[in-house]
Amino acid sequence: MMLVGLPFLMAVSGCGYHLRGVTQLDPVYARVYVQGMASSDPVYQQLQQLFLNTHSQLVDNPIGATATLVIDDNQVFQRAAVVTPQATVQQYELYQRIRYHMVFADGKRTPERYIGQARNYNYDPTGVLASSSNETQISQELAQTLARLLFYRLNAPVTGSSMIVPEDKSAQ
Repeated sequence: MMLVGLPFLMAVSGCGYHLRGVTQLDPVYARVYVQGMASSDPVYQQLQQLFLNTHSQLVDNPIGATATLVIDDNQVFQRAAVVTPQATVQQYELYQRIRYHMVFADGKRTPERYIGQARNYNYDPTGVLASSSNETQISQELAQTLARLLFYRLNAPVTGSSMIVPEDKSAQ
């Protein structure tokens, strides 16, 4: 039985196959400090889990961090998406947008970038509890999606052409 499985294992190990969800981050992201977002934020919590899956971590202190994820803006909007002729809202759209940039230990930084996602959910004024539960679930899904988008953007190769070198203020 062992001899039958051995060729299969050797073939799979050489083809580049990796378990789904297992990602290797650039070593510059080994210890990332997040500035501008509370650790209780659902996006932060999802990011923390994604980092743990890569043997990297989000740290609570910028000292010793290999990079800092700076959240410049994190906004959630709720707006009416579907309104009846009687001016009753039937569906809302929940939209979240995050503006961010990275600062690395050597002082280089990335340009500001944006990610955003929207989700619609039905609203029934006679079932307010069900509607609020639906909104909570949609908010959680939105946080998961935004955290994955942010994480995979970080996973893109870090190149010198995408960096901004800080100005030397001492030369002025």
